[in-house]
Amino acid sequence: MKNKSLLLLSALAMMSVLPAAAEPKRLVVCTITEGFRHSSIPESEKALQAIDEASPDLEIVQWLRQPKIELPVAPRPPKEPADKASQDKYQRAMQAWDRDVKPEAERKKRELHEAVKKSLQALSPQALRDNRIDAVIFSNTTGNLPLPDLQGFADWVRSGGAFIGMHSATDTLKGALPYTEMICGIFEGHREQVPVKLHAGDKEHPANAGIGAIWTLAQEEMYLIKQQDRNLVRSIWFMRHHPNDPKQEGFFPVAWVRKFGEGRVFYTSLGHREDLWSTDPALPDRINSVETAAQFRKHLTGGIRWAVGLETGSSEPNPQTN
Repeated sequence: MKNKSLLLLSALAMMSVLPAAAEPKRLVVCTITEGFRHSSIPESEKALQAIDEASPDLEIVQWLRQPKIELPVAPRPPKEPADKASQDKYQRAMQAWDRDVKPEAERKKRELHEAVKKSLQALSPQALRDNRIDAVIFSNTTGNLPLPDLQGFADWVRSGGAFIGMHSATDTLKGALPYTEMICGIFEGHREQVPVKLHAGDKEHPANAGIGAIWTLAQEEMYLIKQQDRNLVRSIWFMRHHPNDPKQEGFFPVAWVRKFGEGRVFYTSLGHREDLWSTDPALPDRINSVETAAQFRKHLTGGIRWAVGLETGSSEPNPQTN
């Protein structure tokens, strides 16, 4: 009996000196839009959930999703050139819209905006601190999201938080300097979807995902980015010519990382198409392969893990990349 007691005391003593297991990094994911809403958002949520489930040291603790308020859709004008009958039909539809639907549509729009404001209270600096959030993800967000304290949010990242943006995160808050300064790039536009050849700015970075020097996509909507200071970012993936005009050579950024004060930022412009987000081989209308989707998921995983400090990789700007 005495020996058993000594063994128990010894075991308890050893447990008391073992380091406590590190808590998972706590993430908030926002897929709210106040502008264009991508049809790939449901697939993006599934992919991020799968990354969460596959990563014991990451935990999505809160989802900020679009409030379930349906907005009436105004009639669309006919495609040009339109004959007189089509034009007259559109004019009658617009008159009916203005008379019967528009007042309710405006009321619904205000209701949606207030619901969005309420959801986004979770991104106030105080809420982020109180909930011990390590990183915020904007996945295909758009428009002028009514964050409760935009400067405070940017300062939260600057003080050691992490921000991860995907695809239209650069089409979000485009006129808000605290945000655009942080993400270091603004969506300028895009044309039709195309096959694309990406070049690695950093083959060793976790967001390269071990893909190597070249990454080819069968099809994607490629953004043109403006107002990026290359002396502030580390390029991860880029194009060597305009995606829709091979004769227009240059440097066209696709994905990058940066230090922002004591915080970290990771952004990728990829993620328009459902078949990049989804690894389901039965996904309808698949053009990008399941293997390409798996690479994209590793690209995201590596960037997220770097941003929250679980993986090492340089954030030293590499403006000489070409």
